[in-house]
Amino acid sequence: MAKYQKTVDIWSATISEREGLQAGQWITAGPNGARGIWCGISPSGSCVAIWCGNMARNKNPSQYIKDLMAYAKR
Repeated sequence: MAKYQKTVDIWSATISEREGLQAGQWITAGPNGARGIWCGISPSGSCVAIWCGNMARNKNPSQYIKDLMAYAKR
């Protein structure tokens, strides 16, 4: 099982590094970018993340998290 790391800059991570990230890992978009939570890579190859700004604007954050985590695992 993978272990959580310090916050990962997802923009500088290679595809293989992204594939190795554990769901729930803290990420950023760039060195000083937005913070988010890594969900995974969907079967179609999309990188899925929960960005904190989007989560804060959502009326039901816990359902938003569940939906995106499920989308990444389809």
